[in-house]
Amino acid sequence: MTDVEESGLNGLIHGEMAPGFIGLLLGRIVDRLVEEGVQPAREAGIAAPPRTFSMIMLLARASQTVTELAQRLGVTHAAIIKTERTLEKLGLVERGQDDGDARRKPLCLTAQGRAEAARIADFMARVNRVYAELFDEIGVDLFAAARAFDAALDREGFAERYRRI
Repeated sequence: MTDVEESGLNGLIHGEMAPGFIGLLLGRIVDRLVEEGVQPAREAGIAAPPRTFSMIMLLARASQTVTELAQRLGVTHAAIIKTERTLEKLGLVERGQDDGDARRKPLCLTAQGRAEAARIADFMARVNRVYAELFDEIGVDLFAAARAFDAALDREGFAERYRRI
């Protein structure tokens, strides 16, 4: 690729059209954080994949159904079931029983899962300090900004904004 072609591509994604590619940038940042967090998590004695931490932490608070987890995490049932299978193979999660409703089969942490949740909680406390340092360095609380962005989309979605502009 020539320098002209390369600069044109970079200009497209990093220049005049950059805001339109925010999804690409945010996806890359998330992927990078997950990838770079694997080794520190292993060093902390955590066996679970980083993308399962939120589900484990929710289950540490209470047993929940696939539907409840999907709603709380904002993901599909299929994503929860896939994560459940991964965590079951690691011996961290199992299906429970609901004495009040035989049809309800909540997911719950095993004893090994509760120990893993404790390690994840300690790990995440340190992760929060890393993020706070990064936010100070860049002068933006990125989490607060992302929540504000999400709330703005709740008030008026992208499609409505697109049609209005």
